Amino acid sequence: MLGEKFAYPSLMHYFEAISAIPRPSYHEEKIADYLVAFAEERGLAYHRDSTNNVLINLPASKGYESKSPILLQGHTDMVCEKNEGVPHDFLRDSLKLYEKDGWIRAEGTTLGADNGVAIAAMLALLDGASEEHPALQCLFTSSEEVGLDGAKAFDYSRIYARKMLNMDSADEHTITVGCAGGLRSTLTLPARKEACVAPLLKLRVTGLAGGHSGEDIHRGRANANKVMGRVLWTLSEEFGDLRLVSIHGGTKDNAIPRESEAVVCVENREGAMELVERISKEIKAELFADDRGFTLTAEPIADAVGESFDRESTETVAFLLVTVANGVFETNPALSGLVEFSRNLGIVDTVENGVEVVFSSRSGRDSQIDASAASLDAYAKRLGGTVRHYNRYPGWAYAEDSEIRREYTAAYRKLYGKDPKVEVIHAGLECGIIKEAIPDMDMLSCGPVVLDLHSPDEALNKDSFERFFGLILEILKN
Repeated sequence: MLGEKFAYPSLMHYFEAISAIPRPSYHEEKIADYLVAFAEERGLAYHRDSTNNVLINLPASKGYESKSPILLQGHTDMVCEKNEGVPHDFLRDSLKLYEKDGWIRAEGTTLGADNGVAIAAMLALLDGASEEHPALQCLFTSSEEVGLDGAKAFDYSRIYARKMLNMDSADEHTITVGCAGGLRSTLTLPARKEACVAPLLKLRVTGLAGGHSGEDIHRGRANANKVMGRVLWTLSEEFGDLRLVSIHGGTKDNAIPRESEAVVCVENREGAMELVERISKEIKAELFADDRGFTLTAEPIADAVGESFDRESTETVAFLLVTVANGVFETNPALSGLVEFSRNLGIVDTVENGVEVVFSSRSGRDSQIDASAASLDAYAKRLGGTVRHYNRYPGWAYAEDSEIRREYTAAYRKLYGKDPKVEVIHAGLECGIIKEAIPDMDMLSCGPVVLDLHSPDEALNKDSFERFFGLILEILKN
């Protein structure tokens, strides 16, 4: 059991319990059912809305009735990524957790510590882990990973607390006090089809590190869809008869894609394979250490008469992928080089009449979000496509004065003998939504050490999880 030799057995118990419950974005019914049953069994007041947000209230312990209430908040959904060949159904299967060298992981899939650590912490507190605490409101929001949708839909008139701890950060030694806003965009390129009788070739990009499109965008990790665009453009320039049959890369707009696959038809298949081998060596020499597992392959597949994109449509797709800006656009020198403006080319997929490309743009400034949208509009107009912008969410501005930050810092200093690092992050947090709804909410975001979020390498440090929960208990007590 993961809870062995753990200071707070109920905390690990609940982390394991929720890991057994499937909870993809937009499919939080089962975890919401669990939370409601939990509240009803303990006679706690709760509210569940139509989007599967759940609020559970815990009265103050004796002697703490006059203390200011605190809102604890985290999201119930998780990013569902798995390694190739892993037979896991995120809608039905439990995660398979294991511990090695003090790190908790899931076998071949994302762990869901983002944001299972918050769910487990709130459940442990609601179940009596703290004997000394003010009134607590525990808000479990849904569909955070796909645009903060649950937080957008919640009725905040139910919140009476004016101090808040969001537990969706990933470093116990850092507290987050501001975040970027964002926007999702889907650009669709139409394609004309023609008969394809040339030999077929499957191109595959695999082994890249990937990661969170906000928190990891500055790490220089390669984007599999951009790599595939480079390959397709180079092949198209070299072999005029190259035709794209299909393409698929990435599964989440907010995750840097690790893999991309395309099927093409080309008469000189052997020549194309040799060129891909040369491109592979070039790219491998350019990549940083995080992407050392990179592979680019070209595999002949059985010839079959079918349809492909025509030459112009093939070139249009390759042109978009190879030229559209991706990654960090601007940093803020006043905030230790914090990424200010970025875009992630998260998903490329063949659809019935063309190709869809999904982007995630991030910035603390509305004007830069607008600029990213405008540039994608320009691509769509020039290339004869269409673009749809959606799931826009606000940023969260840093507050010069914060009582909850002082209280958190005092508790941290008592436990660690130093002050925590304070940062503004280049990622979306529900704090922006909640702050917009409750302007006088005093908040910060915190959490234990979690590595490689949004990827199958996601790992939770067990000792950090334990220390973090002890810190929360200290804050509530004092």
